[in-house]
Amino acid sequence: MKWLPLLVCLAVTAVAQTPRVILERGIAAEDAGRLNEAARDYETVRAAAERAGDRQLLSEALTHIAYMQYYRGEMNEALVSLQRAYEIGDAKSRRAALEAIAHVYADSKVAQYDRAIEYYRQLLGEFEAVGEGKDVADTLFNLGSTADRKGDLDGALEWYRRALAAEERLGRRDEAAFVKRSIAITLGKLDRPAEALPLLDDALRVFAEKKDTERAMVVRQSRGIIYRRLGRLDEAIADLEATRPWFVQQKNVRFLEKSEEELAAAYAAAGKWREAYAARTRHNALQRELAEKLREEQTARMRVRFDAEKKEQENRSLLRVRRLQWIVLVLGAAIIVVLALLFRRMRAMALTDELTRLPNRRHLLAVAEEQHAGGEPFSVVAIDVDHFKRINDTYGHAAGDVVLQRVAQACRGALRPGDRIGRTGGEELSVILPDTREGAAIAVAERLRAAVESLDLRDVDAALRVTISLGVAEWNGQEPLARVTARADERLYRAKEEGRNRVAAA
Repeated sequence: MKWLPLLVCLAVTAVAQTPRVILERGIAAEDAGRLNEAARDYETVRAAAERAGDRQLLSEALTHIAYMQYYRGEMNEALVSLQRAYEIGDAKSRRAALEAIAHVYADSKVAQYDRAIEYYRQLLGEFEAVGEGKDVADTLFNLGSTADRKGDLDGALEWYRRALAAEERLGRRDEAAFVKRSIAITLGKLDRPAEALPLLDDALRVFAEKKDTERAMVVRQSRGIIYRRLGRLDEAIADLEATRPWFVQQKNVRFLEKSEEELAAAYAAAGKWREAYAARTRHNALQRELAEKLREEQTARMRVRFDAEKKEQENRSLLRVRRLQWIVLVLGAAIIVVLALLFRRMRAMALTDELTRLPNRRHLLAVAEEQHAGGEPFSVVAIDVDHFKRINDTYGHAAGDVVLQRVAQACRGALRPGDRIGRTGGEELSVILPDTREGAAIAVAERLRAAVESLDLRDVDAALRVTISLGVAEWNGQEPLARVTARADERLYRAKEEGRNRVAAA
C-alpha cells in the first residue's frame, strides 16, 4: 500500500501532461508573451501527435508552430508547417491553412504575389462552392490588395470591383465603403483621379453617418490626395489639415507621415513655401521615427530567434538533470500537495476558457440547464464579435486574441450580479440572465453593446474599432433549452444582417 500515493501521482501527472493539455498550455504561454515556452510546448505536441497518428491534433500543432515561425521571420519554415497542416486537415482546416499560406506569400517580405493570387483564387472557388458569402467578399478584396502590391493595377481594380459588388449584395455598407476607398486609391495610381473622387465622397458619407471618425479620417486623407492630383489645392489642404489633429491624437505615425508628405506637396504647388517647408520638416522627422521603429522590430525578432536557439541548447544539456529532478519530484514529500493542486488545475481547465478566463461552453451549458430545470423565467443573449476574421487578417492573430480578451472583460463588467457569461465559440459569447424578461434582457444587451463599442484599443492599433452584434430570447416556460438558444442565435444572425453593432429581439 505504501506505493499507492506514488502510483496515483504518476497517473494524475500523466493525465495532466496529455498533448491536448500541453497545447493549451502553449497557447496560454504565447498569449502571455512567453514565446520560447510556447514553442517548446507546440513541438512537444507535434511529436506526440506524430507518434499517436492523431492527424487533427497534428494539424493544429503545425498551425501554431507556423505562426511562431512567421513571427520570428522564418517564412520558409512557416510555409512548410502550413503546407503539411493543409495536407492532413479536414475541409475547413484546409481552407484555413491555405488562407494562411496565401497571406504569407502576399507579405511584402516574401513578395511571392503570383503564388498568393493562385491560392486566393483556389479559396475563392471553394468559398463560392460552399456558399460562404462573407469569405467570398474577403477573398476578392485580398486578391485586389495582392494585385496592387504586385503592381498589377488594372487587375487590382477588377478584383476590388468584384469585392464591392459582393459586399453590396451582402448589405455590408461599411465594408463596401472601405472597398470604394481602395478602388479610389487604385484609380489615383492609374492617373484617373476624376473617377476616384465620387467614390471617396460616397465612402465619407457612410462613415460620417455611422459616426466612425477613424475611417472617416482615413478616407478624408485619401480624398485630399486626389484633390491635389486634380489641382484643387485649397480643398486638398483643407482635407489633409483636418486629418492631422486626429492622427496626432491617435498616435498613428504612418498615416500622419503620409498627410505631412501630401501637405508639403500641396503647399508647394500653391506657392505657400513657408507652410510647405514646415510640413516637409515634420514629414522628415516622422520618417526618421518610422525607420527607428522598424529597426527596433527587426532587432526584437532577431532577439527572439537567438533566445529560442540558445534555450534549445540549454534544454539538451539539461536533459539528464531534468530526469533526475523528475524522480526526486515523484518521490518527494510534497506528493499530497501536488495532487491537490493538479486536481484543482484540471477542474479549472475543464470549466474555463484559457484565453478569456470566462466559463467555457461546457460550463455555461451546465448553468443554463440548471436555470431551465428550476422553472423560473430567464433570458439568453447570443453575442458575436463583428468582422473578427478581418481583424485577424488585418492586424494578426495576436491582436485578435487581445480583442477577444478586452471584449470579454468589457462584457463581464457590464453585467449585473448573478448574470453569467461564457465563451461558446471562436468569437462567440453567450449570457444567461436569470429572472429576466425580454424587455430587461434587451436593456442588458444594449449595455453590453455600448461597453464594447467604447473600448479603447489604440494600444493595439490606432485604426482598430470593435463592435458586437447580439440576439435576445426569453424562455417561454415550456420549450426545450435548445430552442431558446436557437432563437437567440437566429436573432443574432438578424442583427448582423441588419448592419451589425445592434441588438435584435422578438
